Amino acid sequence: MRSERLQAVRAQDEIGIERFNEGGQLASEAMIEREIAAEDPRRGCSERSRKRVLIAGGGVAGLETLLALRALAPDRVEITILAPELKFINRSMSVSQPFNPQRVRGLRLEDTAGELGAHWHRGTLDRFDHGRHRAVTRDGDELPYDMLVLALGAHPEHEWESEGVLTFHGGADGPNYRLLLQRLREDRVRTVAFVKPGGASWPLPLYDLALMTAAWCATRDRAEVELSLITPEEEPLGIFGKTASAAVRQLLDKNDVALYTSSYGVPGRDGRIDITPGNRRMWVDRVVTQPRLVGPRLRGIPCDHDGFMHTDLHGRLAGFDGVFAAGDATTFPIKQGGLAAQQADAVAEAIAASVGVELDPQPFHPILRGVLLTGGPERYLRADLSGGAGDDSTISGEALWWPPDKLAGRYLAPYLSSQVGDAADVMPQEEHPIPVEATPDLSALSTQPRSHENDRGQRASRT
Repeated sequence: MRSERLQAVRAQDEIGIERFNEGGQLASEAMIEREIAAEDPRRGCSERSRKRVLIAGGGVAGLETLLALRALAPDRVEITILAPELKFINRSMSVSQPFNPQRVRGLRLEDTAGELGAHWHRGTLDRFDHGRHRAVTRDGDELPYDMLVLALGAHPEHEWESEGVLTFHGGADGPNYRLLLQRLREDRVRTVAFVKPGGASWPLPLYDLALMTAAWCATRDRAEVELSLITPEEEPLGIFGKTASAAVRQLLDKNDVALYTSSYGVPGRDGRIDITPGNRRMWVDRVVTQPRLVGPRLRGIPCDHDGFMHTDLHGRLAGFDGVFAAGDATTFPIKQGGLAAQQADAVAEAIAASVGVELDPQPFHPILRGVLLTGGPERYLRADLSGGAGDDSTISGEALWWPPDKLAGRYLAPYLSSQVGDAADVMPQEEHPIPVEATPDLSALSTQPRSHENDRGQRASRT
């Protein structure tokens, strides 16, 4: 008995030392006990037989992958989340913060991982040694894996640093935007241009801000405020298709937001915006824009000129067996949380099938869903981007999916709604759910549109 006890203690010491050397942290007693038990051949489905899945990233794609794997292969994988953040924050709702300040609860990643039976390691992925199946953090920690999911997201790149330009990243910029609203109220600002930069970004928040600002001004008798939206898009939110885009154009017109499409705006001196093509100029008091996004440009991984990673429709990286990528870090051109979640679902199904789950893993089939905030009733937009359904562009005043959040993830959206309650992380919800797809109602958008490019053209002078 004493001999067996010494052997067990020696095994604990060896595992503890090994984990300290690999991960930079001494393994907990519970973790050591699990690993010792995993060595016991008498266990039917031991932890040792589970494939180690390391998910690098604690954003939408990372958490969706975690939740999907827990649903699809709960007893076949051992999951570790590697992320530098302490919390996951649903940034899709951050545009409402300046107009309706509310607490944002978020999810503590350590608690979420523990609840779902996963491990959490705080750190930032620097590189991975695929020959040794080790991921290396910037702090030098090494984490073992059998399969690796790169859910690193995209990174903001400041487009302009000019005075009078507010770059809206998310909730942290809420106070600055509230200051802009205060100056609009005090008549210290009269003209605001919302400018979408060129390159990768998600344009919907700019439309949210423009329409909510217009509604805010209307309720405060600030009809003299002039708002404009300048975008390289050929049509407003044209990624949602013709029907939705026409309705969005109509909403902008109804709320007196001047629209300039197929246009690139660059702030100059003294409140000037240079607009191309056409060598036009506009003078405004303030510019609101969003950052251009670039990829993580991970060392050793082929990527495009902006640092985004190439994958197949199952999220696999060519030349790296068992390595996947999902979300904004990939080359898929539209950077949006719902699409990142769909990519993560495809990755999770491919992993589940590889560990023996009986399912036919489905490739990434992009269905774009978005909620447009208007300062009044929301508009729900949907489009199938795969090209197989033709132009199925839809816009409705009623929810087209459930939960009716801006972040429409199969597993993450319901989980997030159940965790944060009435916090500002999610859209307000009714008591009873509705079908995933509902019949659209366009009656609220019956006003005939007119072109702002023509009747507001005098505000942009030619030189």
